[in-house]
Amino acid sequence: MNFAKQQVFLNHFFIKNLDQNARRVYRYTYEWKEYPDIGQEAKAVNRMCRDLLYSKGKVAIPWGNSILIQELVEDASKLEGDTWKLVNLGSPQEIILDCAEPNQRKALESIQRLRLRKVLESSARNSKNYDVQKGTDNSILLLKKSDPEIQREGWQVFKGLCCDVRVDAAANLYLEVDCQYHFHTPWNFQQWLEKYPHLPFSWLSNTYRTKDNQLLRWEYVRLDPEASPDSIFVAGCNKTLAEYHRDQGAKEDEITKSQVVYVRRRNSRNDKEVPHLSCRLTPSVTLEILSELRTTGDTKLQRAVDEVFQKIRIPVKDRLEAVQGVVEYLCKEHYKVAPPQGPVQKTGYQLPSAVFLAKDGQIVKGVNEIFKKGCAQVGEETFGFLNLDPTQPDCPPLIKECLDKLGKIHGKTLQLIPLQLPSPCQGLPTSELERQQLWRDWAEGGSGSDIRTALVMMPYSLEKQRIREEALGAGIATQFFTPENMNNSKVWNIILGLLCKAKWQPVYLQLRQDLAVAELIIGFDAGTDRSLFFGTSAFAILANGQSLGWELPIAQRGEKISGEAIKQIVLKLVGKFQKHKKCDPKKVLLLRDGLVWKEEFESTIQALEKKNIQVDILSVRKTGAGRVAQGNNYAAAPKGTVIFEPEERSFILVSSEPIKRKTDKLELGSARPLQVIHEYGDTPLDLLAVQTYHLAQLHPASAFSHARLPWVLHLAHLHSQEFARIKNFSLLDSIDRNKLIAV
Repeated sequence: MNFAKQQVFLNHFFIKNLDQNARRVYRYTYEWKEYPDIGQEAKAVNRMCRDLLYSKGKVAIPWGNSILIQELVEDASKLEGDTWKLVNLGSPQEIILDCAEPNQRKALESIQRLRLRKVLESSARNSKNYDVQKGTDNSILLLKKSDPEIQREGWQVFKGLCCDVRVDAAANLYLEVDCQYHFHTPWNFQQWLEKYPHLPFSWLSNTYRTKDNQLLRWEYVRLDPEASPDSIFVAGCNKTLAEYHRDQGAKEDEITKSQVVYVRRRNSRNDKEVPHLSCRLTPSVTLEILSELRTTGDTKLQRAVDEVFQKIRIPVKDRLEAVQGVVEYLCKEHYKVAPPQGPVQKTGYQLPSAVFLAKDGQIVKGVNEIFKKGCAQVGEETFGFLNLDPTQPDCPPLIKECLDKLGKIHGKTLQLIPLQLPSPCQGLPTSELERQQLWRDWAEGGSGSDIRTALVMMPYSLEKQRIREEALGAGIATQFFTPENMNNSKVWNIILGLLCKAKWQPVYLQLRQDLAVAELIIGFDAGTDRSLFFGTSAFAILANGQSLGWELPIAQRGEKISGEAIKQIVLKLVGKFQKHKKCDPKKVLLLRDGLVWKEEFESTIQALEKKNIQVDILSVRKTGAGRVAQGNNYAAAPKGTVIFEPEERSFILVSSEPIKRKTDKLELGSARPLQVIHEYGDTPLDLLAVQTYHLAQLHPASAFSHARLPWVLHLAHLHSQEFARIKNFSLLDSIDRNKLIAV
């Protein structure tokens, strides 16, 4: 295909070529003194490698059923930990890692990353200005400990750095450096509860360190306002919660002012909930928390949060200039090479934008135009309306007007039927059985019509998830909203969410006749509730974006998805395609959010190819691609920019764009591109890039913006998160799989 060329820059900096000595590793095996729990083997091996790094000084990484160590160990049997020991099996196997092979290239990256982390940790200990932590994507975070950029009541904003390494197929080593902001709160959890009792905190940390200098992190479970620290006993030590914390050095006012909070350690073997003190905990402040503060706070608080958002949204030009110093330092002190003249320059291409079709195939510029031209596909015509806000007498007029207008476009009457409560002033009944019966009555016509989708108006409440699950148990999908700040933009998104849950399809993609794209696209994700993963969360669409619905996941111990489960789901969705199109698909595109393990898709590939169905598999990763700039002034690369890396069967795709200030169109921040790996199949990279980009632009549930991820992966991700919250999958037995329960 002929795409317009453009010169682009990545925040990657060339360091050196890794010769054979740098790529030489030794393979060792190990034995367990204490065998890990089923499903925890991978975590145990990672712990063993960390132990080797920090207590034995050996850079080690997992490698199948063995480990790789870069330094030769003369007598492996002398290396052991509390639960493991290395085994001597003759001479260790020497391997020169081949960077043309993806798994070996990733192994070399892991080794180089560990070496860099040790250098940065040593530097941080000497300077005492930074903490070094591991990022969620295995990157290295340098978190500043003093001089906050912004300080407001309850939180502080610090500027730091995120470092990582990249190795290409030619064994060239690159350093990736980016700006990274992090939040800190000087308040304890009790202070937050008193000031903002509604905030949905998920994670808490101790305000003190343990005897071995650990700062324990907990998952927040619940608050027990009726309990007293003097009446709750700590399991296993025959002491009250108050006595236990006195022994741990707590001050008396920390105990007397505290409420009892129940928390759990998700990453430990014992993840049972335990009591804690609210004054001895501090919450993790995140962007989500600040967003909630902005939504529910007063004007002064909104301005303070807006200041934070503008501060952390750094244009890509400023990012590239801000990291030059640390690149020069690492080149001089760690890598012993001359620093590069600037960031890596690549040839980029501009992909064509997607074209959307609304009612009767009309071309629309965006999803919001469906309120003028109608939807591509209609669904349910009757919706329930449940008012759980005692301050609001009725559904906002803008919502009713919008539904009436949309109904007229389609020649239908869209009904919003009020769902009557037994005691309107008191909300839903307190009895669980009464609530379940009430939802069943609404679903079975107790309100005058069978309700399968309901619009729920209520102020923010921790009861939202419980209400959602009770409705799902009766076969009803729910769209929640708060009645504050109603305007057209908010109403359109509320209505789109309602329609998608009621089996409407606002827009389709227009297919280009010159593209032999996959006819069936399936996205896979694995969500987690921190103790179990929920694999094979799948969502499927046709090439034009028409939904074929979602599939239930299976509970599993690790993030690796069962190959047999994937095969069964794919074959089931192929059956749906056959029913819809009266033929088999010629080509299927499978997208996996994150890393793909070879064995996950082997049986699926065999089953499809036996039916003469071509298959391509893409690993779509939200990290690892850095930032992309264009031109000598390092402006943000436009949406649709792609960088092909054919030697690695991959491409970097800018699928979104930075937010622009309304007043002067100044870019706030920069978009993070996707890294897409072609794991299997024969379809050319340029064709896969176009289809991936068009799928990323598709977002029928949003009137103005779209997600970074392709629609199938975005939906699979949202549904996997919802499944992790629900856990009891039997609640979903009566829900139509074509209803998008999480948008």
